[in-house]
Amino acid sequence: MAKKTATTAAAQRSGDDTAAQPSRRERRELRREAAVNAAFQLAEREGAAGLSMRRLGQELDVDATILYRLFRDKDELLLAVAERTIRMILDDIAEVPEEEPWQQTLRRIAESTWLVQTRYPAITSLTFARTTGGPAEQRLVELILTAFTRSGLAPDRAVLHYRTYVDTTLGLCAHAAALGSLDPEVREKDGTTWTRIYARLPETAYPVTRTYIDELSSVTPKAIYDTAVDAVLFAAERAAAQGGTCRPQA
Repeated sequence: MAKKTATTAAAQRSGDDTAAQPSRRERRELRREAAVNAAFQLAEREGAAGLSMRRLGQELDVDATILYRLFRDKDELLLAVAERTIRMILDDIAEVPEEEPWQQTLRRIAESTWLVQTRYPAITSLTFARTTGGPAEQRLVELILTAFTRSGLAPDRAVLHYRTYVDTTLGLCAHAAALGSLDPEVREKDGTTWTRIYARLPETAYPVTRTYIDELSSVTPKAIYDTAVDAVLFAAERAAAQGGTCRPQA
């Protein structure tokens, strides 16, 4: 049996049955949250193709028409799922200290983004390119833009580097998610391509590739991700140093 909330318990002790009942809006939000939870479980178990309103209805043991009372269509469901991942990122970031360097803030956001997005590869594949416009996304946009503004970049440059940062992090997370969603045997075949094929190329025709074969086969998606984030931040630092910027905020 589910535990009673403090509000419910207090209402029952006082005999206030009306206060103990959730409002219609609260009940709808609870049902939406339950549907989003089930969507996560379904997508990660059956892959991106498995997430449909019909299958979600089966997962929740309700008719799919019930879901259309909670979400206008599947796209609204996907946006709600995307909002959930952004809330996870925000929870992982926690507070941003005022004295934290802007580069460190952006590195922490990038790290949290990687942790959350690669934890749910099917969800990432479905939603990485979407813009939700929801409250969680609004908060994250403000955090990232504030960090780039603190670098001293003028507004147009801050926005350009913001977009580059977001598209780079989400794009590389989606790339890792796509690889992670492959069947194990296909993933293994791709992973051994360097040693199966490139390591056997004729050294006279491909001397540099053969020389670097160990390094090529040992690069990880996370190493590529971290390098790309550093490159974006370095580009922002360089642009700020080249002038045509606003005064850095304290």
